[in-house]
Amino acid sequence: MPELPEVEYARRLLARFLTHTYITKVSYPDVDGLAKRFLNCTPNSFADGLVNRKILDIKRHGKYLWFEMADQKPLTPIFHFGMSGGFRIKSAPDVTYLKELEHVKRKAKNEVDGQCESFVYDDELDADLTWPPRFTRIRLLTSTGHDVCYTDLRKFGRFHLIESNEPLSCIPLSKLGFDPYLEMPKLNDFKDLIDSYRSKSIELKALLLDQSFCAGIGNWIADEILYQSHLHPRKRLNTLTNDQLKSLYKNIDYVIRTAVDAGGSHKFPPEWLFHFRWTNKRETEDYYKLKIRFDTVGGRTSAYVPQRQLLSDDEQHQVDARLAARDAKRASKKKMGKNDDNTSDDQGNENSVTAVRSKGLRKKRSKQEMVESDSEKEENAEDEPTSASPRKKKLSSEAVANISNRPQRSCRQKTINYHV
Repeated sequence: MPELPEVEYARRLLARFLTHTYITKVSYPDVDGLAKRFLNCTPNSFADGLVNRKILDIKRHGKYLWFEMADQKPLTPIFHFGMSGGFRIKSAPDVTYLKELEHVKRKAKNEVDGQCESFVYDDELDADLTWPPRFTRIRLLTSTGHDVCYTDLRKFGRFHLIESNEPLSCIPLSKLGFDPYLEMPKLNDFKDLIDSYRSKSIELKALLLDQSFCAGIGNWIADEILYQSHLHPRKRLNTLTNDQLKSLYKNIDYVIRTAVDAGGSHKFPPEWLFHFRWTNKRETEDYYKLKIRFDTVGGRTSAYVPQRQLLSDDEQHQVDARLAARDAKRASKKKMGKNDDNTSDDQGNENSVTAVRSKGLRKKRSKQEMVESDSEKEENAEDEPTSASPRKKKLSSEAVANISNRPQRSCRQKTINYHV
């Protein structure tokens, strides 16, 4: 899923090419498959909110991105990339994370807002090879001739059209927490947020994934923050010490800023967990040769290093008890499901046996009825007078002699050859 760094890359790319331009045309190559992703608008109304309006700036908060328009029309189009969404501009560098350095084919450095950023892309994402790219869902043409495509493989992106010039005060943006790249709170304010959080016993991984607490952090960033902080993903919020809270605060800011400013995953620090976690849940080792394990925490697959992210003995016992209760609950549900299946199978078998028996009885009865009817016919035939029965024609002695004197045919046996 595109997280805060990817969405920030896309914002910078769009700001470079779309600022102070007009959208002249909006098209939907797959409008039927995308219609359900327009939450409070239709594809036509969303296009009306873009066409012939001057783009003043591209804004972002968390994983949401929107166009700030120059006119006073109270309509703001908002994009959420979902699981696999993103923007691509023809003849412009594409933004992506690459897990291996050897996949990097070319790099382009651009000065944006006084910061040097590096966009990384490879042959599969090179905009000059095929256009429009695969999985294009929305296509925008600008007054300066730029061709912009929103691509989304899995079609989980979401689109809003807010009737306001201040989208941060409207749903869904108003429900988001602080953006750690744009407005990282001070340490004392961060502590107040922790103290006022609604669930004191929430696990740290689930806390970081809660967008109402901190907007923009996704699965791998949360794991990286906890790895750098030496905190276990299942550690409870109310068990944090003051030093652990400071470490969590520091590493939220460190991981987010490093990921955004790096310009691509190939520039992440080599000791980061990010480089070693992509093994499809198979156990592996981190930069320090410590074992990486995987567990489902907060509804997501979490990578962590038990030797680095320690729990106290009491915390470990509590975690083991929770996991044992969870496994027992799952086993009981599975057993109940099997029992239901067996019951339905038994009922089905009983019904089938009953059906077979009834069918056999019907056949037996029909045979008995046929025998009885035949016997009745024979009895009736015996009771009838002989005059009613048909008479057989008698042959004469000459005809019998002619039949007996006929020549007999010789039967020849035909040979059949079978070829194998």
